[in-house]
Amino acid sequence: MYTRAERIAQISLVVVALVFAVAVGGFVFGRGGGAGGTGGEATPTASGSPKPPDVTFTQDTCCTQTARFLKAAWTSTDRVTTAKVVVTPETGFPCDTTLDPGGLKGVITCQGLLKGATDYVATLTLTGPRGTFSYPQKFKTMGDRLTGVQWFTEFEDPRGDPLACAAASVRIVQGYTTGGKDPLTATQVLTQGQAYNKSKDPGIDPVAIATMQKRLDARNNYHYYRFATREEATKSAIYWLVRSGKPVHVISLAGQHDPLLVGFTGFFGTFYDDPGNKFSQLIVEDPQRGDTRPETASHRPDKSRSPGFQTGQPINLDEWYGDEWWLRFSYASPIRMPDGSLLAVDRNDGVYAAPHWAGQFVLLVDDGDVDWPQDKEGRVKWH
Repeated sequence: MYTRAERIAQISLVVVALVFAVAVGGFVFGRGGGAGGTGGEATPTASGSPKPPDVTFTQDTCCTQTARFLKAAWTSTDRVTTAKVVVTPETGFPCDTTLDPGGLKGVITCQGLLKGATDYVATLTLTGPRGTFSYPQKFKTMGDRLTGVQWFTEFEDPRGDPLACAAASVRIVQGYTTGGKDPLTATQVLTQGQAYNKSKDPGIDPVAIATMQKRLDARNNYHYYRFATREEATKSAIYWLVRSGKPVHVISLAGQHDPLLVGFTGFFGTFYDDPGNKFSQLIVEDPQRGDTRPETASHRPDKSRSPGFQTGQPINLDEWYGDEWWLRFSYASPIRMPDGSLLAVDRNDGVYAAPHWAGQFVLLVDDGDVDWPQDKEGRVKWH
C-alpha cells in the first residue's frame, strides 16, 4: 500500500516523463519549428520547402564593362504568374520587367542610362505555384572608356593597298565582343565583305561592315545611322558607346576610313539631351595610325603614328572636327582614285533615294535591333 503522498509523487513522476518523451519525440521526428528562406537560394526548413525554379539571365556585355542601358533577358524553368524587379542603387528613373504570356521568360529594362563605373544589382522576384523567389543579377557598368579592346592593323601586307581599315575594325570589334574569338584576318574580312557592298566602294561600305559584324557573331547587331552635322554624329557616337558597351564605327576621312570610338573625356548623363553632357576628347583606336612599323610608314606619311592608337588615343574636339582624317568632311562621292579617275561610292542599289551616304556623317552602332536586317539603315529612335 502507498500513502496519499507517495501516490501523488508517483503520478507527478509519470507526468514529467511523458512531457520529456513528447519533447524528445518532436525533436527526433522533425516536428520542431524552423525559419524558411524565400530567395533564389532558399534555405529549406526542417519539414522541407519548395525547390525554387532555375532562372538564367542573358545580358550582353555583362558583367565588368556592362552597357549603361540595362537589357537583361531571363528564362525560368517553371511557369510564373508575376514578375517584378528592383535595381539598386536607385536609378532615378523606372525599371521594369516584361513577362511573356507563357510565364517562362521576360526582359528587364530601364528608361534611362545607368551611371558609369557603378556596381548594380537587379533583383528579379518571381511568384509561381511553388512560392515567391528572388534572383539577383549583379553587374558593373562601363566607365568612360572600354579597356581590353585588342587592336589589329589593316596592313597585314605592309606593301598592300590601304583598303582594309574597316575590315580591321570589324576584326577588333569581333574580338572584343566575343572574348577573343578571332576567326578571320582583316584581309579575309575584306574579301568576304565586298560581296555585301551596296556601292562601288573599293573596300567595304557601311552595309558590308554591319553584315560582316553580324555574320562573325550573331550577338552583334550593328546598323548604320546618318547625321547631318559632325556635332550630332559625335554626340550620338558617345551615346551609343555607353548605351551598347561596344566600340562604335566612325566613318571618317570623307567616308574612306573607319576608326573605332572606345571612350571619351567628359561626362555623359542618363539620357541623350541631359543638360550636363559635356565632352572634350574622343578616344579612338585606329587600324592604320596604330601601325608604327617602318615598312608601313609610306601610307599617309603626313599623319603621325603612335602606339596610343592601339589602346585608345585621345583626340581633342578641335582636331576631331577640323582634321580631314576625322570629321572635317562628310561622306564624299565620287572620290578620286590613285590613277586620277573619279569613282562614285554612294549607295547605289536603289533601296534609298540618292544621295544617301554622300553629304552625311555616318556611324555604325550596335543598336540591339535583332529583327532588322543589316543592309537597312538603323531605325532605333533615341532623341
